[in-house]
Amino acid sequence: MTSNSNKPLLRRAATTFALTAAVLGGATTTAITATPALAAPLSAPMHAAAPSAAELTTKLRLAVNTGAPRSARAAELESGEAGVATMDKIGAILLAAPPSLRYNVVNPSVSGDRIDAQLRVTTEGYPDFNYDASWKQLDGTWKLSRASECSIASALGLSC
Repeated sequence: MTSNSNKPLLRRAATTFALTAAVLGGATTTAITATPALAAPLSAPMHAAAPSAAELTTKLRLAVNTGAPRSARAAELESGEAGVATMDKIGAILLAAPPSLRYNVVNPSVSGDRIDAQLRVTTEGYPDFNYDASWKQLDGTWKLSRASECSIASALGLSC
């Protein structure tokens, strides 16, 4: 319900709309129709930008961090919760490693929903070691592949 004080404003707005419609649509047009814009489908797959080598290193460090929440670690793995036990074993070995041990992801190469890279491990007094590693994009998130989990575990003498 409108008050009487608003009626002149409503009448003026209706007149303005009618005049605009007549000018835009022609004097003989009685109605203007508009076609609504179509929105993108809600079920479009999510695609995340490919992470950098430094970001992949951070993701890997989270996956092997036994002090981090299991759910956060599982979210970094293609195998999810099932892979956390393997990452626990890898994390325990890394905690016992010499302080000079360093590892970083290098040379990432994106191919669709897959990133191939090397895991470079360095320790004072030893040559650098490079291991192949890959990430897969699943549900809009880049996750360490199960094959890479097992490859890293195998390099450390662990079963997967």
